[in-house]
Amino acid sequence: MVAIAGYILIIVVLTTGISLGLNAERNMKLKDRIESCWGKDADERLSSDDLKTIAEYFNNRKQDEKGAFFIDEITWNDLSMDSIFEKINTTESSPGEQYLYNILREPLYDEEKLKYRDKLIKFFQTHEKERKKIQYILAKLGKKRNCFISDYFYNSKGEKRKSNLNFYRALAILPIAGICITFLNPYIGLVIVSIACVTNVLVYYIDQNNIKYKIESFKYIVQIVKVADLILKENLEELEIYNKKLKKAITLIKSIKNASFTLGNNGTDVGVMNEYISIIFLLDLINYEKISNTLIEKSEEFKIIFEVVGIIDSSISIASYRERLKGYVTPELVKCLGKQDATIIFKDINHPLMKEQVSNSMKVSDSILITGSNASGKSTFLKTVAINIILAQTIYTCLAKEFKCCYFKIYTSMALKDDIFNNESYYIAETKSLKRIIDALNCDIPTICFIDEILRGTNTVERISASSQVLKYLTSNNCICVAATHDVELTYILERYFSNYHFEEKIIDNQITFDYLVHQGRSNTQNAIRLLGILGYSDVIVKKAEEKAYKFLKDGVWEAE
Repeated sequence: MVAIAGYILIIVVLTTGISLGLNAERNMKLKDRIESCWGKDADERLSSDDLKTIAEYFNNRKQDEKGAFFIDEITWNDLSMDSIFEKINTTESSPGEQYLYNILREPLYDEEKLKYRDKLIKFFQTHEKERKKIQYILAKLGKKRNCFISDYFYNSKGEKRKSNLNFYRALAILPIAGICITFLNPYIGLVIVSIACVTNVLVYYIDQNNIKYKIESFKYIVQIVKVADLILKENLEELEIYNKKLKKAITLIKSIKNASFTLGNNGTDVGVMNEYISIIFLLDLINYEKISNTLIEKSEEFKIIFEVVGIIDSSISIASYRERLKGYVTPELVKCLGKQDATIIFKDINHPLMKEQVSNSMKVSDSILITGSNASGKSTFLKTVAINIILAQTIYTCLAKEFKCCYFKIYTSMALKDDIFNNESYYIAETKSLKRIIDALNCDIPTICFIDEILRGTNTVERISASSQVLKYLTSNNCICVAATHDVELTYILERYFSNYHFEEKIIDNQITFDYLVHQGRSNTQNAIRLLGILGYSDVIVKKAEEKAYKFLKDGVWEAE
């Protein structure tokens, strides 16, 4: 008997030692990764499914905050903002990356909030010791993209669901009762224990199978609460505002911290043993019922905890992004009464996704039209300015040497496509895109919109006629419009309403070169036909095209073939 007890003790000690050793190794790897990855681009490439779950908090918040302005899907996709998010995102947790995604989609119009966000980012940039401690805590939480966490407290209606808690508790008592009875009557006691164990195993696997995905989510929610408590215990002065929120929220749901789930054990003997105990005593199901009702009753507290963890994690990620930028500036943002007061000034502005680029500088005080040939830099310039305005009002970071602008609502209409599923042509898609900008105009906040090749999906006469009126309407209704076009005619029609800029190319020794710099005035080059020759088109085609163009410019009439 003593020998058996000794063997059991040795097994327990060895198992515990192995578990502690593996845990220490994991912790060491986490610390090494945190050390080595600071200020470096993320290696992870996100799938469409990843982005769907990352957008969960944003989608819930958008539904909850009906009056708030968010970057819409067309603008987000036009500017490849998923790729920009991916570049910035080095968060350690799901609350962190979901909150960061929402930051980029919800521009702020409050200087105090932006300044405080900047203060927190700068703190993590300059306080390595404190930053590493928090990162380590967050890294142990990790990411759980297969769980829709914020749905549980954003979609709560405050009504308790029908609970099986008392039923599970009663079943959990039966094995204990059977063991107690065994001391009085071994036969009856063993029968009760056997029946109770079989019953509980059946109940566990039937009910657990129906709520397995929820248990995974609840397991992660419990970990979020524990991580928030660990951050609170760090008692960082710079997090004082958030510490107060966390302390109050955690106090109101303190029982959650002690809940635990054995679903998905770690594969060790201890983990397997814990899982057997959980099955016999229905611990996962009991904890599920407790947390499920607590999430409904205390949804606001859970929301606060999720958001504070998200704010801290995303701030560290933005701090790391700033560290790896070659040059950035915190913007100067001004509240304007209307577009007549709005001015945008930037110096040496850059695009966050381009490794090699030419920086541009400009002062924009009204709407502008940009002309120039294909590939000269028009679209990239529009995207560069639009993205930096978004970054200014979200992460308070601009890729420029100087950046000053008004608070804006931002829209684009650029990279549209035919919608074959809804039987919509390119023209219909574009007119709907432009209409959404017109419908969003108001007197409270100036709008800035970026339009690339307006109404390109229709014939020349109607395109120029309709485009001129749409652009005129936009700039006349509290909107700065930055539009790129090949239609030089628009620069004349709208010269009272739009300033003219252009990009240009040079052809030297049959080689085309671009300087990618924005120049004042409209484009006066006529190189499209000449480019056909450079690209190897037949001399017959090129010569005939030049003759017809010359004839039209001279007489105003197209000559029939």
